Amino acid sequence: MGEETALVGWDGHRETVLMRLALKSGTDQAALIVPTPKPATVASGDAATFTELRNLTAPRIVTERRWFSRSSRGSASEGAMSAAGGGPTVVDRVQLGPLEATTLSGGNLDGIRKWLSDNGYEMRPEVIGTLDPYLREGWSFVAMRLTSAKPLDGAIDPVRLTFDSDRFVYPMRMSSAAKQAQYVHLYALGEHRLRRTDPDATTQTVSVDFAGRVTTTDPQLTQLAANGHDYLTELRVSIDRPADIHSDFTFDPDTTDARTYQTIHRTESIELFGLPAGLVILGTASLATLAVIFAIIRILRT
Repeated sequence: MGEETALVGWDGHRETVLMRLALKSGTDQAALIVPTPKPATVASGDAATFTELRNLTAPRIVTERRWFSRSSRGSASEGAMSAAGGGPTVVDRVQLGPLEATTLSGGNLDGIRKWLSDNGYEMRPEVIGTLDPYLREGWSFVAMRLTSAKPLDGAIDPVRLTFDSDRFVYPMRMSSAAKQAQYVHLYALGEHRLRRTDPDATTQTVSVDFAGRVTTTDPQLTQLAANGHDYLTELRVSIDRPADIHSDFTFDPDTTDARTYQTIHRTESIELFGLPAGLVILGTASLATLAVIFAIIRILRT
């Protein structure tokens, strides 16, 4: 799995996670398990939602114009971006394109392990081991597997998981079994700007690329942003040592609602033809103002 990207929203009782799965597998036997605090309802999402999120959080372009005459011509430059028997109960099973998603509830570790094996899921022991803390806390799971005869290579339609939860949480503890660094890209909607409150937040690289209120016509975003939950926080998380993951991501509101957005600074060099070399124009002139200046110069020369 490449970069993990998701949209998350919580209304104080029920949470929605829209996952964009960019999977690359050289086999038709790929599978994924997602823990949830309560049994999840699983459905297909729309890739257009993530296109809209990219548009809403796109960097602002600030253009600075530099005016000069022919004799002092310089080169333009661009700035950079700133900153049974313990077995689980099958609650539901749905087919989502090339994926089959099964919602599981209850059971113990041995029962879950047997169910996964009996249903064609073969997982490394260390991955199975990460399920135990969730089971002891009464969590459920969504098991997804590829049912297409073709290997996956690229993005597929997003998967939407909706479940009851008494806190705003994004499951991450299973990633402690990962062998490579983990990268998570989250869009989180709430009444206010959101901040990580879990213990792992201080040991991971967390950056906020965007924070602000948004308006949209996208159906999924409109639903999650209802009743004042229209403050969008975009976070990128880098985890160099997955073995150090000990907690899920949890969030609380940051009522300062400080706005954050990236900015691309560009400098345009504009040559003023026919002006004396020593003439300097300060500030940004409108085209109308420039027309007047040229007219005055023309009159002075006649």
